[in-house]
Amino acid sequence: MQLAGKRALVTGGGTGVGFGCAQRLLEHGADVLIVGRRDDVLEDAIARLEALVPEGQVAFQVCDITVEDEVVAAVKTAAGDPGLDLLVANAGSGSPGPILEAPVDAWQFCCELNIVGTATCIKHAALSMKERGGGSIVTISSVGGSKVEKWMAPYSTSKAGLEMLTRCAAIELAPFQIRVNCIAPGYIDTESISDNFSEEFVQGLVSHTPLGRAGAPEEVGDAVVYLSAQTGKWVTGQVLSVCGGMSIPQGDDFEELNRMMYGDELMDAVMGKA
Repeated sequence: MQLAGKRALVTGGGTGVGFGCAQRLLEHGADVLIVGRRDDVLEDAIARLEALVPEGQVAFQVCDITVEDEVVAAVKTAAGDPGLDLLVANAGSGSPGPILEAPVDAWQFCCELNIVGTATCIKHAALSMKERGGGSIVTISSVGGSKVEKWMAPYSTSKAGLEMLTRCAAIELAPFQIRVNCIAPGYIDTESISDNFSEEFVQGLVSHTPLGRAGAPEEVGDAVVYLSAQTGKWVTGQVLSVCGGMSIPQGDDFEELNRMMYGDELMDAVMGKA
């Protein structure tokens, strides 16, 4: 187990990507505290995690990351006597909105949660890790932090800010052997997508993913384990896209031209359609 004996805090750990990260950390031996704003969601998550990883040590605590006192309390619980080893700063959300009409509170909501709340978590996790002699912090952004997504300016802007926060923290915390990295997921199959968007919208996301499928929350968790364990000990200040290729800049599709030059049979074969 790559993380045996490590103590980890996962914000937004009750559902979606946060749940997948918590699951993978438990499977690799970490003791995990998941936090979120709703105790019923967290209680359900604990039951599912205990069923998936019966040998794991997992607990929950209600915490709103925009309230500093609650963050301090969560870090204290997760750290215990030894101190905190790992933070997965996953809690976040977003509001769509056209620039000409998006209300101020849409911008404030995104920035307060995705940037200020995450910065608060980094601050207090790092204070604990500093006393322990080091640690790993992983923030969770989105491909929208570096790729323009139309009508999503408040969300994308806040995620871009989160990625810069990650780099700033990596530089400032490096002398204390605290590594800070970011994961930028693409389309992940979570409850928030399947419950709130049409099948047509979901298929549109898949069509923009070169690997042709949604990611699973646990696949983001795999990246968290890589960055948090000894495998990532020489990695800091990086943004790792876990997105099935969604973040790759793509130009025009010249399939028709190639069919004219090489024929349908060859093109069907190279495209896996034969």
